[in-house]
Amino acid sequence: MAPLLLATPLLLAFAAAKSTGGGSKSCSHTGFYTKKVVPLCEAHFPEASSKNTWIVQFYHPGIKKVFDQREAYEQLAAEPDKIPGVKVGAVDCAQNGKFCAKQGIDQAPTTRVMLHGNVREFTGEHTLEALRAHITESAVRFKEMEEALNCDVKGLFNDPKKDSTVSLCTSKFPPSTEPLPWLVSFYESGDRNKDKTMKGTMNRLAEKYGNSPPKKLNSKKEPKVRVGAIDCSEDKNDCSQFGVTTYPTVRWYQSGADPVDFDSFFDSDELKQFVSARLKAMPKKEEAKVLEADMAAGEAEAAKAAAEKKSAEQDKEKLAELKKSKEEAAKAEDFKEAKRLKGEIEKLEKKIQAREKSEL
Repeated sequence: MAPLLLATPLLLAFAAAKSTGGGSKSCSHTGFYTKKVVPLCEAHFPEASSKNTWIVQFYHPGIKKVFDQREAYEQLAAEPDKIPGVKVGAVDCAQNGKFCAKQGIDQAPTTRVMLHGNVREFTGEHTLEALRAHITESAVRFKEMEEALNCDVKGLFNDPKKDSTVSLCTSKFPPSTEPLPWLVSFYESGDRNKDKTMKGTMNRLAEKYGNSPPKKLNSKKEPKVRVGAIDCSEDKNDCSQFGVTTYPTVRWYQSGADPVDFDSFFDSDELKQFVSARLKAMPKKEEAKVLEADMAAGEAEAAKAAAEKKSAEQDKEKLAELKKSKEEAAKAEDFKEAKRLKGEIEKLEKKIQAREKSEL
């Protein structure tokens, strides 16, 4: 099953949360994960304006499946050089049940990669390799989505400090309708009065529905609809391929549905009513139920102890394998590989020593 790009309600909750940096005193550290995994909660959660890519896991310490994958997620956070520029965080849904429900979390673990308001949900076994692969795939997908919005034909909307409406090109159209729908105006420029009306109306609509100029992003806004415009008077834009023959044509695009044309005269109030009606017609995602443990308290403690024991055994086995590989590399006079393995061995030995010290 392919990873999911999430729908509007989840993004809104995501964008509404407060910004996060490297760590937080706002969210308590429960001890389920080490401090290498940033504790997150509603008061401290990545927002759309965050410059960093985040991988965030929603977990419940009383659910067995969470214990089974715990070590892989810990290792993901413990080796940041393998996922450069990515921050690793987690939300304890036992302590933050309502927030997890608001985020649509109906099972644990649920893991998502987030960047600039885009969200991709992980759908697979929570192994270290699979999680890293999902981060890589998400980075590629997010880049493609951003490049689709890079239009060199700016038309009327050419001021990144004032225009909240996004200039679009037919060569990269339509943009992704996940996680938000789009309201797009196909227009012809050249008439000063019409151009002024068009620009003002579309920008006001964009701002009403939570959009900001690219150079003046407002993290407190909660986007509900993306607003774009295509200048069909430009040779590079072939609007006829989308069945546009009259201008302006305003069209609604949403995931899983055919485009819908605005069929009234171009008026701010009429357009607001149109957008409001389309938003109400969109399928509403019900808030998830608060997650509950599937293990008794004693079981959870036993599962934690068993998981830690298994992890310790695996580390020792890996250490033995690394030492053997290092000896073989040295015999083969592959000194570069031997040096690399030495670093891996030292890192793993420190991890084992730290665990044994904490058990004293």
